[in-house]
Amino acid sequence: MKRFKEKTVIITGADSDIGRATALRFAQEGANCIIVGINNDILEYIYEELPQDHTWINTGNHLTVTSDINDLTQTARLIEHVRDKYKHIDVMVNIDTAVGIHQSVIPELIKTQGNIVNVSTLTEISADWNIETYKARQKNLTDVTKKLALENIPNNVRINAVSAGLVATDISPNPFITHSPLGKTATPFDVTAAVMFLASDDAAIITGMNLPVDGGVSTFNS
Repeated sequence: MKRFKEKTVIITGADSDIGRATALRFAQEGANCIIVGINNDILEYIYEELPQDHTWINTGNHLTVTSDINDLTQTARLIEHVRDKYKHIDVMVNIDTAVGIHQSVIPELIKTQGNIVNVSTLTEISADWNIETYKARQKNLTDVTKKLALENIPNNVRINAVSAGLVATDISPNPFITHSPLGKTATPFDVTAAVMFLASDDAAIITGMNLPVDGGVSTFNS
């Protein structure tokens, strides 16, 4: 089932394992993917993996953009370029990137009644890592997500988040696992599955939520 057929999806922080997994899943479900990051080589590598709709009259239905989205000028140019090329923006996925970009994309999402999914991960943890630090970070993301969601309910723009904890591509021991009731950390695929759900019409009645994808770490009482 192609839940995102002909939808335009911007993925920031796409030059990462989660970005790659997310772009692949959206493309497989019919979306036009705009993958944004600062490492052009990685973006091009991901682009080559994306399934293309060759019925289009152009050279492909996806796009790579090397850009620093913390720069408001670059962000504005990004949104303008995507709007000019695809005519509409339906979903934005922000992977470990600033939320300031919301103000640039929300006017476009209002037109399509689209949505935003913010993804927060622990890219690495030190030996003295503790559960209190993680929960504080979760709470901050939850608070920001709820605030933005409430502000945009009148606009019919949904805003949700995914707290992914430490995301690993292997099973190497790490301090995060010791707090996980499931005894493992999330993979990029696990995170992407949650993102796809929140971005889809399956979650049409959900907004302002922060979904933990962390092996149950968020349920642990220290």
